[in-house]
Amino acid sequence: MKKIVLSFVVASLSLLVACGDQEQSGTTNDPQNTNSASSACLDFAIAEKYNTLDPLKVTSITAFHITSQVYEPLLRFNEKDLSLQPLIADSWVISDDNLVYTFALKRGVFFHDNPCFKDGKGRELKASDVVYTFKRIYSEKTSYGYSLFKGILKGAEDYAEGEIVGLKAIDDYNVEFTLNKPSSLFLNILAAVNSAIIPKEAVDAGAFVGSGPFTYSKEDDTEQAIKLIRNPNYHLSDKQGNKLPYIEAVAYNYAKSGQAQLDLFMDDKLDIITGIPPESIKDIVESQISDFQDKPTKYVLGRYPEIMTSYLSLNTATEPFNNIKVRQAIGMAIDKAKIVDNVLKGEAYGAGENGIVPSAIKGYDFSSIVGLENNLDKAKQLLADAGYPDGKGFPTITFATGKGNSNLRVGLEIQKQLQRNLNINVEISSLTRKELKTMNGKSELDMVLTGWLGEIPDPVTFLSLFYGDNVPSSTEDPSSPNESRYQNKKFDALYNEALTTVDTQKRYELCLSADQIIATEVPGVPLWYHESYQLIQSVVKDYQPNSMNIQYLTYVKLTEPTSEATH
Repeated sequence: MKKIVLSFVVASLSLLVACGDQEQSGTTNDPQNTNSASSACLDFAIAEKYNTLDPLKVTSITAFHITSQVYEPLLRFNEKDLSLQPLIADSWVISDDNLVYTFALKRGVFFHDNPCFKDGKGRELKASDVVYTFKRIYSEKTSYGYSLFKGILKGAEDYAEGEIVGLKAIDDYNVEFTLNKPSSLFLNILAAVNSAIIPKEAVDAGAFVGSGPFTYSKEDDTEQAIKLIRNPNYHLSDKQGNKLPYIEAVAYNYAKSGQAQLDLFMDDKLDIITGIPPESIKDIVESQISDFQDKPTKYVLGRYPEIMTSYLSLNTATEPFNNIKVRQAIGMAIDKAKIVDNVLKGEAYGAGENGIVPSAIKGYDFSSIVGLENNLDKAKQLLADAGYPDGKGFPTITFATGKGNSNLRVGLEIQKQLQRNLNINVEISSLTRKELKTMNGKSELDMVLTGWLGEIPDPVTFLSLFYGDNVPSSTEDPSSPNESRYQNKKFDALYNEALTTVDTQKRYELCLSADQIIATEVPGVPLWYHESYQLIQSVVKDYQPNSMNIQYLTYVKLTEPTSEATH
């Protein structure tokens, strides 16, 4: 789902944090909320500006986190075990042939108050809004949302206007989906933010309005931060009847990733930070061990595997990477362990020695995939067999990374290894997300350092990166998400069968076979599998880190620190 291109925005420690200077506790102004333990604002840091707040078009982590607070899909992933749970949908029934899904909507779910509505008051969400949302998905064929649902609903592929055969509002609170064929992913992608339910009034007005726990306003979207305010009309309450969410606001503050974020956290300016520099972890713990061990503690430090892989995307549609031997030579010549140890300083679950699918997907035996070994002798022989002995006559590779020191350091290490090991010249560029997308769309890049964070906890989402039906006939047309433009009929057949296999074990077996093809034919070179260090202020309660990087904040509280834990 989410393309990962780190882009660091420089910020100093004099950064004005959106709500970090507020008291960490107090009394809410909302008379309906009788819980006064956590009425403050929760502060995160983000490294880049969001690219869009339209959930249909979200592809970046920053936008994913923000839109997930404002909008809601029919279902959601449980933040602890990633199981599916109702959200806007109250319940659902699946027909015996796995083709018809009928959802009963929860009553009393209201869109946020906004001038886009006639009286400025958010109206109740109805089945007609679900129908509108999915018609919009199928009409926006260049969006990421469409790529998720492509080919799934009956009669939807040629949709321009009118009705979709496989989409029907039975009444105000029941909606029916009819699929072309059984789908192993349908329920999962209904929990992705890209399928969040949106009112037509908001789209027509260009407003960002959902039914989520926090609301967006343009006035709180500044150059320093984007601050979201508690939705006083949110449809969920806790077991005691207190209206949710507990906290009054959440702020995403723009700050340089790494040490600057860490310093802001230690200065009580941030509540939660992720992606802590590994070299800083030891220093933090050793210098402030009592803050982690004494009771009460000041900080909580966690380490969590992520459903995310960083990899090299190789353009298989043009020379030299249309030659499998060249791709295999590249894969064998790169020392991934050295990148993890020396460049990333251990900030990874492990080197990408297996397939494109990471380890964090429960029940998927990713370790059974045999990746290419780091073998220079074999790499040189493969390059010679491809017609380039000792790199002679090999064209200069155009190689791009995203903006940011971390990306560039990895890119420079790869450049150095290929030059030293294969005598290959690599021309490296550090590009913005927009530049990368444009140049990839025109096949102007041979190799790109990129990454993928799964939008669902299933291996199929990673295999979609190499599905041949997503490749246009012309190399001048954008190819997304298959930016390598890889095509293999056997792989496509396994992928398609996995899409329609609802039995998890059988689907995973198909995915393992497809994953092995990618590991062998190398349209992409897995470099490392991700994990995340997260540092959390002890005043933050009921926040659950997870492998999908979901920030579910509905039940999060901010409690008042005791005098012993006060900084």
